[in-house]
Amino acid sequence: MENFTSGALIDNRPQQEKDWDNKFGETVRTPSPVKWITKNKNEWRKFKKQDQDGSGSCVAQTIRKIAGVGYWLKKGVYIDFSATDIYQRRSNRPGQGMIGAEAFVLASEGITLNELVPSDLMSDDAMDSEDIDRQENEVGDVFSIGDKGNSGIELPVRDIEAIASVIQETGKAVMVWFYFGRNGEWWREKPVIVSPGLSFSSADKHSVAAVDFTLVDGEKCLIIEDSAGPETGVDGGHQRIITESFYKVRNWFARYAMNFRFEIGGDDRPKHTFTKYLYQTKDIQYDDDVVSFQDILKYEGLFPVNLKSSGWFGSITAKGWYDYCTKYGIASKEELDEMYDSGEATVGPKTIANLNKRYG
Repeated sequence: MENFTSGALIDNRPQQEKDWDNKFGETVRTPSPVKWITKNKNEWRKFKKQDQDGSGSCVAQTIRKIAGVGYWLKKGVYIDFSATDIYQRRSNRPGQGMIGAEAFVLASEGITLNELVPSDLMSDDAMDSEDIDRQENEVGDVFSIGDKGNSGIELPVRDIEAIASVIQETGKAVMVWFYFGRNGEWWREKPVIVSPGLSFSSADKHSVAAVDFTLVDGEKCLIIEDSAGPETGVDGGHQRIITESFYKVRNWFARYAMNFRFEIGGDDRPKHTFTKYLYQTKDIQYDDDVVSFQDILKYEGLFPVNLKSSGWFGSITAKGWYDYCTKYGIASKEELDEMYDSGEATVGPKTIANLNKRYG
């Protein structure tokens, strides 16, 4: 499309801040196997068409779709939320586009209705100049996706199985980003690789919502809904078929929203004796002792009960560790803050002694 504007921006946050994003590998150790079947077009989940009109609002438009699908899952009614509300609050305004993690954080703080603050067929300038009054902001306070301040759950890049598994198990829409050349790769029912050697830096970058999965001619595919160029999608609509072969080359970002649920206590009190130190890690490392630690944190109300105890000591577990150590006075606030902020949460001798006393 001649009027297409790349809107998916490279994340420029400090690496330490990005390391604190919640990772899929900490929420589930082994994704549920996907039941790949061939679905007819009329069986694909399909939601309201959105049209970003060549603006750089694709990330906000994707959040808009994710929020609508989330409300539909809860209440059985699809509510059309406002992309403009999210887009106006971007940190790089008046620049075009958005950072993906930031969009989830902004949506977690509230998102108003499209009926009150329109989002379709608007330029960047029009979206930025749209007046959002106090009443419309108050409506937005009622709705949010994810826990406040939560940047979503980061999924592994180019892993179509992970995306399909999330859709299958949760029903949620997933934000997925692609890069492509201006040579007809994207603007068709089924995007294809035309330029295998395409440079990422020179490519268009775009955010869409994956809403379903299916087999097409025997190949695993995602069904995505696109707010740009809706007339070039399947049957002249806003859906596209993303094949596994395209996804494995052109995907570069994937994330979905998550509300954590905490409960104190339970039917079975955990029991485990710890004999070694446990350390927070940036990369996936699974340890059965960490599973036991996560089970204890759940019992304490400090780890989400709607997550499986995966055994990876990542950012979610580190938050539980911090709250546990604070609760029982295991170290000074200054010491805990320093370890937590530096990403070096450690179940050391004092924590082990406390855990074994209570749960050993």
